Amino acid sequence: MIAVQDEKWRGFYEQAWSARATFMRSLIAGGETNPYRVIKLLEAHQRKFRVAGGGDGGVKWQKQPWPKQLGETPAGTPAFRMTSFRGNVMLAPFHATDNLHNFIVDYIAETGPYDAIIELGCGYGRNLFEIFFNGGPRDVPYFGGELTESGVAIARELAALEPRMDATFFRFDHLKPDLSALPPMDRALVMTVHSLEQVKHIAPEFFLAVSGIARAVSCLHFEPFGFQVADLGPATGAHREFMVNSGWNQNFAAALAQASRQYGLKTSFIATELFLPIGADNPTSLAIWHSSKPD
Repeated sequence: MIAVQDEKWRGFYEQAWSARATFMRSLIAGGETNPYRVIKLLEAHQRKFRVAGGGDGGVKWQKQPWPKQLGETPAGTPAFRMTSFRGNVMLAPFHATDNLHNFIVDYIAETGPYDAIIELGCGYGRNLFEIFFNGGPRDVPYFGGELTESGVAIARELAALEPRMDATFFRFDHLKPDLSALPPMDRALVMTVHSLEQVKHIAPEFFLAVSGIARAVSCLHFEPFGFQVADLGPATGAHREFMVNSGWNQNFAAALAQASRQYGLKTSFIATELFLPIGADNPTSLAIWHSSKPD
């Protein structure tokens, strides 16, 4: 199968990361020198404003349209947010988060050490910085592959603020997975976090390319593929409708299964709708696979 991604989404994310980069550069110009503070200041801004628009009209910051029925607090944010878990829509405290980076830190501690931590489709590198600053390994390199020029550029600027973190960012396209920017390594941890979701059809060869990063690869996919595996409840149906209407991924589970058969990948864990998404109609599922080559 040929990999397919809507050009609309490729263009939107270039503009969206550019808007976020402009915001972060203004913080750095104003005297911020810690990349983690810059990231958290952006997150605070995004709790009340969002990047909206796209296309020829460009993007701009707009006030978050939080529904009144979610309540109000003196913090200027709702009391609750709609989310979903295991197929069911539910209310959660607004400030409750899924902390995927904590899961990754714990996974590394349990299964490492690794020669490198790699994220494909990393945006401005947020997840890599979260891992590093929240207990991830200090003495290994971090690599982030990102489609957009704006994402790579601001990620490099953030990395330059933290000399203790060995972080490298490079252009990467899920449709044409060129990983030649990475050095040879023995054991690599690779992850995607809601980046394959915008690729309508991913090719099995994507997984083959990732498996070639190192002699032994462990790959974690935090992606919204649950509706492709099991219908757990009403939220699963809403999720399927959302993905179809958005033109987002329809074949992750099938492509991974085909790659496993063709290329000998070993899937060790699959759990659908496992975390608490920001939006109820886009729940995060997790698939973990491994590959290894003879010594």
